[in-house]
Amino acid sequence: MRSKKVVKVELFDRVDRRDLVHRELHLLGLAIVSICVLAAGLALLAYPAVFSHSAVLTGSTSKICFFAFCGLSVLLVAYLWDRHKVVRRLRSEIDNERIRHAEYRFQAGNDLLSALAGFNQFQDRLVMEYRRASGLGGSFCVLVIKITPAISNCDLAELTLALGDAVKSISHRLRREDSLYRFCADAFGIILPGLKPEDTKAVASRLEEGLRDAAGAANRFSAVLKIFSYPQNASTAHELEMAVRSMLPSDLISEPLVDSTVSMSTDR
Repeated sequence: MRSKKVVKVELFDRVDRRDLVHRELHLLGLAIVSICVLAAGLALLAYPAVFSHSAVLTGSTSKICFFAFCGLSVLLVAYLWDRHKVVRRLRSEIDNERIRHAEYRFQAGNDLLSALAGFNQFQDRLVMEYRRASGLGGSFCVLVIKITPAISNCDLAELTLALGDAVKSISHRLRREDSLYRFCADAFGIILPGLKPEDTKAVASRLEEGLRDAAGAANRFSAVLKIFSYPQNASTAHELEMAVRSMLPSDLISEPLVDSTVSMSTDR
């Protein structure tokens, strides 16, 4: 037996977004024709009152005009209702896409923040850079950045998006040898090897500009940057770490400090 092919006809068909231009032209053409027909009918109805004599269509012409007018009115109502359903469907799809895009941004920002090294790694790198700089007579700087959301009680998703955008902006403006760390929820640190304080100010200015761009016109967050330099602001790694800790929450004080004997043994 041969299978019969069933053709399903849908009145409210799914509209492809790439076909919206043609649909708009169809609606525009139908609207123009409907306006012209309605204007012509109104002119015929108003003609006797204006010119004191009637203009009556007789015979088959009047029947054709009547049925054409009725058919066009039904077609216009059906087409407008169809477009209304299409607009509602497209609006729902756009809302779903917006929600999905926000979820992707949240996941990307969360992954980026989770991948950052923490305070313990910062301590190890701080000791290593101190030994290198003190042994070669060089210098390096530590840059602490505190991010404050514009809304104090914002939810986790908004905070993650803001911090993720801030970290991306910072990462794009760092050198390959620079290292970025996350100390706590809203505080970050950067170790800049081989930079003098005057050079670090230029880097800080560039980072501030990038953070303002990431905050956007709505000023989603604000940033405070603080520079600590060796040997200008501190003579040991321990002093540098204490200067950094002064900008951090008190719960980090319980973590082990850099051993001050490291700096003493290095200076010998």
